[in-house]
Amino acid sequence: MPTAARGERSHEALPHTADAGIRACALDLPALFEEAAAALAELAADVAPGVRPTSETRIQLHATDLAALAFAWLNELIGLSDAGRGPLSATAVDRIAHPAPGRSADASEPGPAHGWELAGRAWFAQPNSDRVRPRVDVKAATFHGLTVEESSDGWSLIAYLDV
Repeated sequence: MPTAARGERSHEALPHTADAGIRACALDLPALFEEAAAALAELAADVAPGVRPTSETRIQLHATDLAALAFAWLNELIGLSDAGRGPLSATAVDRIAHPAPGRSADASEPGPAHGWELAGRAWFAQPNSDRVRPRVDVKAATFHGLTVEESSDGWSLIAYLDV
């Protein structure tokens, strides 16, 4: 299993009988979620270097735990792409925050005191460009085998995608 050495990030496709799997590794959570998005983008389309991305799309997500946050992140990117924004070109995760210790979780109030929060941005490629070729029609991320784990080498994320 690949791990992120100091200063490195990586991702790879994982074999699966019906779905497509991805594994991402990075030293910190924002880089890990960016790397998972890069793996998703690479699976879904070939976007030639230098293709001009669309305007920035801001993303704010809340979830009860890190696996649910990864699920929400991947599905938000898939949904935006499907909604006509085009193939995913790049992402930036500005912040991932976790619950504050000692605060009660009231499900009616979103935010880091009540679960995990992600603030990020995404850019998409123009879908009708001759320099953008669709590869795999990714329909959704699944909870099957979804893990986000920390080790002494950094963080890893495994996700399986319905294609």
